[in-house]
Amino acid sequence: MTEVEQALLLPTETDVVIRICEIIWSKIEKANDSLLNLTEPERIFAYVQMLDGQVNNGGFDQFFFNYSGEYAHEILFACEKIKAFKTASLVKTAIENFPLLPVPKDTTLRRKLMENLDEKISFEWDKLDTKFYQNEENPEELLINFVKAHIEAFS
Repeated sequence: MTEVEQALLLPTETDVVIRICEIIWSKIEKANDSLLNLTEPERIFAYVQMLDGQVNNGGFDQFFFNYSGEYAHEILFACEKIKAFKTASLVKTAIENFPLLPVPKDTTLRRKLMENLDEKISFEWDKLDTKFYQNEENPEELLINFVKAHIEAFS
């Protein structure tokens, strides 16, 4: 039985997601913080967790400011892949409000663009933060279902 299969047996959805996240992040760390050695389903899992962690800790402003902003478009794709369509809609709107599209991968450029962020964008992101926090989707359940459907890719 693989580590991920063992994780799926844990008692709560939160326990399952945390354990799978630990497994995936240890792979990322071993690959010098690169997501390239992950399978596509593992990357999708990591992207969704990145979004959740960043927005829940500091909103979309923090999401774009930190490393996660580099993966904004991939994160949108990941939300769609796990069928988190309401979350994907929020991410899509947040991206559309970014001052330059596509959202730059370069952290320095993203941060420079955010230094003089238009108040309208900040206001829109604040509204999206509230919608994100109130979102009725269960990302843990969606992630677990996604892992189960792609278990062979989580070695």
